[in-house]
Amino acid sequence: MDRQGLDLVDNIFDALDVAKKAHALLPQLLPPNMKAVHFRILHAIYRTRDDTGSSRVSDISKSMGILLPNTTKFINELVELGVVEKLVPTSDKRVVLVHTTELGEQYIRKYLLDYHILLQQQFSQLGEANCNCMIETINKVYEAMKKIYQGEN
Repeated sequence: MDRQGLDLVDNIFDALDVAKKAHALLPQLLPPNMKAVHFRILHAIYRTRDDTGSSRVSDISKSMGILLPNTTKFINELVELGVVEKLVPTSDKRVVLVHTTELGEQYIRKYLLDYHILLQQQFSQLGEANCNCMIETINKVYEAMKKIYQGEN
């Protein structure tokens, strides 16, 4: 490999390190027993809920791109923490609905909505095109590295 190619690889690794540092700046002081994945679940509930404030577990799973059993596990953890409640409608016992408790709504406001507003203000200064280019590039870097990891080079 030539020097220019090595420099490119080094620069990509440096950028990934900066991205990791940026990710580490996400709110560190989470409520007791709450994990980052719990907030991803809350965000999915917020995005998928209907007019009654409920979300189907299957819709949460689909929106997050994770398997239904894993989604159910995390939702059960949130139930134990008093953040969400599960309901089974009398009309269809196969469907499981989830809605947030008052504590869950507080967490959504503080750790998701308020924080996202602040981030949106900062990211808007970068411009939508730059943000979309960054997202696309990170995904392409991930796919390229995954090919090597899986031995597909």
